[in-house]
Amino acid sequence: MTTGTHARRALALAGWLALGLAAPGAHAQEANLSEAATQPPKGRITFREQVRFTRYELDDRDIDRLVLNTRLTLGLTGALAAVADIPAVRERDRSDSAANAAGLGDISLGLKWRFWQHDTGPIETRRLAALGGVRLPTGSGDLSTDGVDPFLGLVFTMVEGRHGVNAAARYQFATDGLENPVSAGMGRDDLLTIETSYLYRLSPAAYTSDTAGSFYAVIESFVDYETNGDTEWRLAPGLLWEARRWAAEASVILPAARDIDHRAETKWGLALGVRVLF
Repeated sequence: MTTGTHARRALALAGWLALGLAAPGAHAQEANLSEAATQPPKGRITFREQVRFTRYELDDRDIDRLVLNTRLTLGLTGALAAVADIPAVRERDRSDSAANAAGLGDISLGLKWRFWQHDTGPIETRRLAALGGVRLPTGSGDLSTDGVDPFLGLVFTMVEGRHGVNAAARYQFATDGLENPVSAGMGRDDLLTIETSYLYRLSPAAYTSDTAGSFYAVIESFVDYETNGDTEWRLAPGLLWEARRWAAEASVILPAARDIDHRAETKWGLALGVRVLF
């Protein structure tokens, strides 16, 4: 093989990496449900649509919560992004149809700032980002806390070869809340969430100029601690497919441990989503 052929293949691979990884903020680091220290480039938008179904148990009653969440992330600079989460919510009490509710939930607006980045290879990287924002009382009835709830967080991301790791902590302050909430963060107590995720690239074993996408196995962990003492640990195994400009994701949500007295308990859940870079 000639030197020129080697050079052309190297350039093609570099271009694929720039389009498929660097352009969306190395989105191979993003797990299905948890935060990552990534963002789109300046002037670009990532659109993420995710549907999440969760079955809860409250006082021997099953409550189904379906959330269709639209996340828009706008790159303001190379390191700063604006984020909006817009949920549509449907709650169904399987034993009391009068308690059912559907409509817009509380919208969250925030900023994510990647303040540290150390790249050790073409796709290997370590990053730290801070995030902050506010959840607004845009929901109707029991779909809203009726509070203006600020939040702050920190997230770390690492990609090394076929392995990706994310770890995040997020604290949400409650300024109002529901008396009998279904899910964490909807009551009158502050919420601390600890997220960790691990991604393993099943294929390809190595990137080439012909690579069209990547297939990952994902495992995520979530610990919710509310200042009233309620604590719940959930695990979410899943699969992720990422192409150059889009990704598809699927996860199952399972309770691992809990000590809850003031809200509903998670029985199981399912999440499906797609994200696209514009």
